[in-house]
Amino acid sequence: MKFVVSWFRPWYRGVDPACALIWLVLVIVGLLCRPLTPIDETRVLSVAWEMWQRGDLLVPHVNGEPYSHKPPLLEWCIQLGWLAFGVHEWVGRMIPPLFGLANLALTARLARRLWPEADAVARLAPWLLLGFSLWGVWTTLTMYDMLLIFFMLVGMLGILRAARGRAISGWLIAGCAIGGGILAKGPVILLLVLPTALLAPWWLDKGEGRQWRNWYLGLLGAVALGALVALAWAIPAGQAGGEEYRKAIFWGQSAGRIAHSFAHRRPLWWYLMVSPLVFFPWILWPPTWRSLRRATLDPGLRFCLGHAAAIFLLFSLISGKQVYYLLPMFPMVALGLARLLVGGSGRIGRVDQGLIAFPLILAGVSLAFIPWAQEFLGMREVDNEALRIAVDAPWLAKLGTVAFGILLLAWSPRTPVQAARGVVLAGVAVLVSAHLVYATIDPPYYNMQPMADRLAALESQGAAIAHFQRYNGDFQFLGRLHPITVLERREDLNAWLAAHPDGHVLLLERAGDPSIEAGAEFAQYYRGTRRITLWRAATLLSDPQRLLTLAG
Repeated sequence: MKFVVSWFRPWYRGVDPACALIWLVLVIVGLLCRPLTPIDETRVLSVAWEMWQRGDLLVPHVNGEPYSHKPPLLEWCIQLGWLAFGVHEWVGRMIPPLFGLANLALTARLARRLWPEADAVARLAPWLLLGFSLWGVWTTLTMYDMLLIFFMLVGMLGILRAARGRAISGWLIAGCAIGGGILAKGPVILLLVLPTALLAPWWLDKGEGRQWRNWYLGLLGAVALGALVALAWAIPAGQAGGEEYRKAIFWGQSAGRIAHSFAHRRPLWWYLMVSPLVFFPWILWPPTWRSLRRATLDPGLRFCLGHAAAIFLLFSLISGKQVYYLLPMFPMVALGLARLLVGGSGRIGRVDQGLIAFPLILAGVSLAFIPWAQEFLGMREVDNEALRIAVDAPWLAKLGTVAFGILLLAWSPRTPVQAARGVVLAGVAVLVSAHLVYATIDPPYYNMQPMADRLAALESQGAAIAHFQRYNGDFQFLGRLHPITVLERREDLNAWLAAHPDGHVLLLERAGDPSIEAGAEFAQYYRGTRRITLWRAATLLSDPQRLLTLAG
């Protein structure tokens, strides 16, 4: 018990209350302004709903079929939340953000392990981490990444503990972290933990003599422990889920994503190309580059650099790439930058502030000016999507963006640390403004609730419901539905319509012609500009030509 208390106590002094308040603002704004977004967020809640519905915590299902793309840890956590608070959307959506808050605390604790003499680094690093625009968005999403990063950071703390001479407890922590990471998002956790441990002879102090044979045996033991933790679920799940599910969770998903991605396949150099977007705003902030010129690689910086560089390289070699796949780099980048900024000196110039402030002012002024220009020029309709957003954006978002830009430009911070906190606040203001714009304009494009409500009403009436071609479970949780029939081929659709003339079928349109929706019982946007329509079977049977157009 004493070990457990000593392990958790530093978390609560690790995050500045103001930083935790910023996290809370982002989470609340995300919950209030943004609906569950298809495909990923709606699918996570739908998988959790089917677990709840079936009473089966072993094999995840989506729309009645075993779901092998991700392990079930996130859904298990959602089940615990529902047990405590009831089956509510907000409960499920709070689980990843809470792990995101824990990640801020773990980052601060890592800073104290790496630089025990520099408490300012531990106070600043969570701010810098939350300041990444991509992190600020993803920490509020109902996805698996915050859980994965949590176990990665616990694994890093275990490795550091082993490096400081507490080998048994250190490798036990690392092993449990590997197992938890596998249950969170699969074997990718090994790519986030092993390289840092393997590079220990480089980042540890040269004066710390040790037998590397014992070090690597301890690492091997941690991997074995992690595998045992994961197999405790995977073996019975594989037996219960059937041969196809067993093959997918033991090999198919991981091998497919690494060698020949079946989604998001991109070239080797793609992450280099999108780096300004991924690491915004710190990659464009002049004090970042000035601090790099003064950098001296102490063991802590070598630890952070080795970890971040290994992730960037390994993930570049993997065929499937998305910008958020690099999120596990961010804690180490924030730690390294915090160390450099705390060690820096000198005032921040107007140019440094202006590079962040002027884009904010320009964006806000542009959003405010475009509607006036539209009225002045007599433009009655706006076809361009960007112009439409500018016209319809709420004034609070426009004025707030300008105000924060002016405040940032007028403020004269004394140190790089103060300036960094100002940049974080400005970035949070932009994210809040973006959510306000989203709440005003985009919910009809991504909100699946209207269709889910329609399907729930039909199911309560006993109507047969089918979905033509691939279905991702977008409506299962939102409508609290039972599995619906999925029709893969045109022949299956024709047969189902003939067998269920009183039924209803969902069709996903790829064309933008409104006339083809005439006669549909209900229609709405799906993931932006696409449309999903609900049809009576009798309507489609009476008009074979329309059916050919819709399902062609």
